[in-house]
Amino acid sequence: MFDPIPIPNHSPWKTQILVIRALFKREIATRFGKYRLGFFWMLLEPIIGVLVLGLIIGPIAERSVPEIPYVFFLLNGFLLLQLFTSSMNMGADAISSNQGLLVYPSVQIMDPMLARFIYGLITTSFSFALFCVISMWLGISLALDNLHIIFAAYLITWFCGCGFGLIFGIASVHYKETEKFVKVIQRPLLFVSAVLHPTNVLPTEARELLLYNPLVHTIELSRNALFPFYRVEGANLLYPAAFAIVVFAIGITYFRNNRNLLSEL
Repeated sequence: MFDPIPIPNHSPWKTQILVIRALFKREIATRFGKYRLGFFWMLLEPIIGVLVLGLIIGPIAERSVPEIPYVFFLLNGFLLLQLFTSSMNMGADAISSNQGLLVYPSVQIMDPMLARFIYGLITTSFSFALFCVISMWLGISLALDNLHIIFAAYLITWFCGCGFGLIFGIASVHYKETEKFVKVIQRPLLFVSAVLHPTNVLPTEARELLLYNPLVHTIELSRNALFPFYRVEGANLLYPAAFAIVVFAIGITYFRNNRNLLSEL
């Protein structure tokens, strides 16, 4: 007779980690497996987009940022904006995109969201590392002694995006139009998050209005940490950190209040 096949008996935490890791690998394969460049396309995609924008508006806007080459000014802001919007978008459609996997008992509702949130953080971190390498290779001076500020800015931005991703992900179960709504409301962020222009060239009233956007704080402070000669006025990490905690808490509460509905999917 054949020997019985041993069935691994993992703890719930170990099982969830294995599931999230499998979903993470699936996410990479789905997004980049069909491209010849594969994983490298993830690194090149934001850079190519920024180069196009830089070539179009760079000659006009670079006079407002004499401390930093405009393409690198733009790329630094674009990476943080992408980290926020990708977390928000991927959370919004995580459940609908992975609904077929939810029939398996090991796959919980939160697992596809966590896998996508981690994917967004890792891919943006790799792109940032490539950004620093290219900058130093081109002879641009970077101040790497303030990496803790950059780390905090990226982490706060990511938590804020994850919070909105949770909220919109649960809302999409009730209202299918949520995914389209998210894509619409994120479009103005490119213009109101200090991605295209520094805040210190704006009138005081306009700058104070933009500072209500937490992304302005994290983007501007990350630039100041990398390029010490870049001046920042009015930005701090306390406000976006408090904003991220509140939004993430609302997302977790919304998820908890709807867990019975979600378990029926």
